Amino acid sequence: MALVYFDKFMERTGVRNFGDDINPALMSRFINKDILSSDEVALFGVGTILNDKNIKSNNHYARKVIFSSGVGYGKLETKLDDTWDVACVRGPGSAKALGVGPDRAIADGAILLSELYAKPTKKCSRAVFIPHVNSHLSTGRLLAAIADKLDMDYLSPSCNADEFISTVASAPFVVTEAMHGAILADTMRVPWVPVSLHEFHEFKWRDWMDAMGLNSGMVHSLSPRCWDSREGSQPTTIVQRLYKRGKGQVLKRNLRRVIETKEPLLSQPQIIESKKQALLKAVNDINRTYSRL
Repeated sequence: MALVYFDKFMERTGVRNFGDDINPALMSRFINKDILSSDEVALFGVGTILNDKNIKSNNHYARKVIFSSGVGYGKLETKLDDTWDVACVRGPGSAKALGVGPDRAIADGAILLSELYAKPTKKCSRAVFIPHVNSHLSTGRLLAAIADKLDMDYLSPSCNADEFISTVASAPFVVTEAMHGAILADTMRVPWVPVSLHEFHEFKWRDWMDAMGLNSGMVHSLSPRCWDSREGSQPTTIVQRLYKRGKGQVLKRNLRRVIETKEPLLSQPQIIESKKQALLKAVNDINRTYSRL
């Protein structure tokens, strides 16, 4: 398959990550099959995947098409030649970094999930907390316990896609460290509050929020950081356990403060609809240009 996305997380950790793994299912619903199976065309999909490493490793394809991808996770110094087609990117920061016009800064393609999944008619009573997948791996049990004490359901980014989408869509609001938790919530019209614990890449959040007209949106820090340095490790000594428990209490207090004092975000209806239409136009252009190439 000539679909480029970050597909190594499961291999490295043994767990899924919704923001990456949604690519095959999402793209197969919009991009023609002969493009996705082509030996000539590489399609860059959803995710922060535009960097020198990924560009160079896929340069052997005759044509390379970028659809709603974002810049990051590595240097970007490579200049794209005329074998590259930037159909659209995640946001204005990515467009500037690639040296393409602002008209190519549309949105993250995951907002098209609301075209595939119906919004529920009934909402659940409890809000949802979504950690970054690395936070889930390193301290998921602590975070799940804190969420429950604050009357929130804990949603792992490693659960299956249907469960993830259904849970977010049914929530009254979402508190999320995972950016694709925010993207999904926004397109399903669920208010969301962005927070940071383990992973925070300001560029990609700013890139997407600016694309959606959320220029004043902020990601709220829940310091102190409470994860372990090694993924999946647990404190072994009494001192380590007490130290982590103390940080957990501070984290719970900070999370409660964010929930009580920070206004949830939600893009304007006309903006997200215009972005979806622009993405669908880009899809049609890709299918028309590259099918049976």
